[in-house]
Amino acid sequence: MVAVVVAIPFAVLSWLDDYTLHGKVIEVPNVCGQSLDAGEKVLADKLLGYEIVDYKYQKGAAENEILEQRPVGAAKVKKGRKIQLTLNSGKEPTIALPDVIDNCSLREAVARLRAAGFKLTEHVTIAGEKDWVYSVRMGADTLKSAAQVPLGSTLTLVIGSGDEVENADSIVVDDSWFE
Repeated sequence: MVAVVVAIPFAVLSWLDDYTLHGKVIEVPNVCGQSLDAGEKVLADKLLGYEIVDYKYQKGAAENEILEQRPVGAAKVKKGRKIQLTLNSGKEPTIALPDVIDNCSLREAVARLRAAGFKLTEHVTIAGEKDWVYSVRMGADTLKSAAQVPLGSTLTLVIGSGDEVENADSIVVDDSWFE
């Protein structure tokens, strides 16, 4: 009876060690910076799986390049473990241009655009009401209100200088909306 009582726990512990692969670990390779295809091959060679858990954008990285992994490289795991990967989306995030065109002063436009994450260059002035924002440019392009613009872009505001507009008599007003 004593032999059976001693043998059963020993047998169960031996079976658990074998079943859980106790002491048998694989070192996780670092696949960050590799393409998904290359990283998949490296992980498969080590008997590891993967799952894509997130996409984000990193400037300068190729689309589907591995940006992060969990667990990190050199960690010890069991064979068959799934490594969680974050890939580069390849699509630069955009944001709608705040409504500043012909709608606010220079001071308000600067505050709104900086709060949205844009950078500003030196303003361009034209004849018109002083410090009124007449348009917004990105490089040589003139943007429209609510245009989708890459986050963090550098913009130029076109503002009034306070000088009188030439040919102010020739401005045609559409009165149809009064009717």
